[in-house]
Amino acid sequence: MNMNKNITNIVNLGDRVCATLACNGRCLASVNGSDFASLEAVKRALLEIAGHYMGMAVLTVRNCTQGWRDVTALATMNRPAVESQPVHAAPPRVGAQYLIPWAS
Repeated sequence: MNMNKNITNIVNLGDRVCATLACNGRCLASVNGSDFASLEAVKRALLEIAGHYMGMAVLTVRNCTQGWRDVTALATMNRPAVESQPVHAAPPRVGAQYLIPWAS
């Protein structure tokens, strides 16, 4: 049994392509058409439709014309901007309660 992992799936203009992008079991975007010139164009279209997401997403592309399917994992971390607060180096206090800036 030959398990060649170097197989390249090609999308040609005119191929019927069905693709989805799902994250946490929820479909973020889907496309169905024949106007994609490459696999990268399919991925870009899905990411543009999906917008910003955080976490691990599964990209499934099916080329109905050529008869193959490609499943790829895409991970992203969209961290919100945190305001920088000055760090004060104060010695620990005995018998007092600490103030936690991010909890107040």
